[in-house]
Amino acid sequence: MSIKLVRIDERLIHGQVAYSWSVEYQVDEIVVVDDELVHDDMQKMLLEMAVPEGKSFNIFSVEDGIKYFTNNNKKNIFLVVKGPQVILDLANGGVEFKEINIGGMYYKEGKEEITKTVYLDEEEKDIFRELADKNIYLDLRTAPGDKSIDLSTKI
Repeated sequence: MSIKLVRIDERLIHGQVAYSWSVEYQVDEIVVVDDELVHDDMQKMLLEMAVPEGKSFNIFSVEDGIKYFTNNNKKNIFLVVKGPQVILDLANGGVEFKEINIGGMYYKEGKEEITKTVYLDEEEKDIFRELADKNIYLDLRTAPGDKSIDLSTKI
């Protein structure tokens, strides 16, 4: 199995994620890992509707995601999560990542603007530092054609 792209985007699957990124990285399947949404049938249905034709879709809890990603799956996967803690949990569970793309993490009180589409609080910065310490490149880009910025240089 090959995780072709990992993206953090609070909106999960939407037009840009579904089309731009999945075409750029030639993925077969879009996978969401989220411990809450995995139990929400309405949200699962809405997410699945946003998946481009010809691509499969799965949603897993962190625990089931670890099992899925550590099996010998032959698909090219696009993994989308809402925040960095999920990536850290997967990495600590044995899932290997070389790079993660950070896209939409939006403003909430207590968060600092890193870019126009990425705002982080101290806890999130700490998680990203921990991911960087695992030699995971933190690719800060909104769209595939944007210039890559190493998030670890901004935190």
